[in-house]
Amino acid sequence: DNKQKLVADPKHEFEVIVCHANVIRYFFCRALQLPPEAWLRLCTFNCSLTYFTIRPTGTVSCRMLGDIGHLPHEMCTFSMHTGFNW
Repeated sequence: DNKQKLVADPKHEFEVIVCHANVIRYFFCRALQLPPEAWLRLCTFNCSLTYFTIRPTGTVSCRMLGDIGHLPHEMCTFSMHTGFNW
């Protein structure tokens, strides 16, 4: 019974990418067919989470960009600044 729980669902696949926020912002623009230089207008916190859905048809949705809900306020940083007043 436990062995069945470990079998991957063939309908879904997940990729986890850990990288610099600039790369995530660039991927965001490319995935949503925005001009690549638009990444300069986006800000994401350190250690934030971004979640894309890519459907079998090739359409892409951004479900979450730069989410920091998993971090306490004092650990929310961006460009060497802590918190939200920068």
